[in-house]
Amino acid sequence: MTIFPHDQFVKEYLPELFKNYGIVIAGENLSGEMREIDVLFIPQKPVPTTPETLGLLGKLAQKTSLFEVFRNPVTSNQIRSCLAKLFDFHAKKIRENQSLKEEELPLLWILSPTVSDRILDLFGAKLEADNWGNGLYFCSSGFKTGIVVIHQLPVNSETLWLRLLGRGKVQEKAISELQQLPINDPHRDNVIELVYGLFAMLQANKRDKTDIKEDDITMVSLREIFRERLAEEAEKASQQSLQDGLQQGLQQGLQQGLELEISLIMRLIKRKLGDISNEIETRIRSLNIKKIETLGEDLLDFNSHQDLLDWLEKNQ
Repeated sequence: MTIFPHDQFVKEYLPELFKNYGIVIAGENLSGEMREIDVLFIPQKPVPTTPETLGLLGKLAQKTSLFEVFRNPVTSNQIRSCLAKLFDFHAKKIRENQSLKEEELPLLWILSPTVSDRILDLFGAKLEADNWGNGLYFCSSGFKTGIVVIHQLPVNSETLWLRLLGRGKVQEKAISELQQLPINDPHRDNVIELVYGLFAMLQANKRDKTDIKEDDITMVSLREIFRERLAEEAEKASQQSLQDGLQQGLQQGLQQGLELEISLIMRLIKRKLGDISNEIETRIRSLNIKKIETLGEDLLDFNSHQDLLDWLEKNQ
């Protein structure tokens, strides 16, 4: 399978969310087949399902599951291909464990922004709103398959991690909610970094005239991501200062905010350009908070270490 920006995003995004709860394999190859599963998850501890944790995504991952994620509306042939992967995987697990019970067979979750009524009818997929809410359709029990129609999901904290895999305004709204999560949220910074990487790849494809949809590159402004993060840190620092009644509290809070931003910028630079020298890292860490914000915006346009060096020469 050719790795397009959103395919690569999915194969980093779902492992980020599931990594603390079990084995996550992105691009699991099926023996003897030139096919691979987007993401295979094997839980090894309870997966949380509260709105403050993984929410609905956690509910989907209560047992071994295959996740197939589509950027564009899934077609009937693509669903058949997914089912073929699932049944091949079932056969593999049964060969490994002849006593495997029906209820222990892995599940398939097909995630798509929209799905036509015709396709849902074709596979006998029925809405189970009473148990799962809107947007989740289940095929006949023998298929062990659920179809998640992302754009039908209710807009709340429980569905955030699934709506981030939508497109257009649905994804834009989810990214805005992601920015508003508490700074100590265990996934917030890493997922923002992955979103940043997605935008970087999409912009690179646009420069290379690769065929991509316009809504893929206008979902949300990265400038807003960095500006809102800095505003959060400044507000947090200001509140701490008021509580302490000391100017020192404000300075310490601002310094902590700067350190967080520098840490994020360093990860983004290494993701886009690869490792950098200690000398360059030192130069970046010497920047003030306004320069760090500007670097975060301009980094999208960098293609090489030389672009970074040229930027530093102009901005130090």
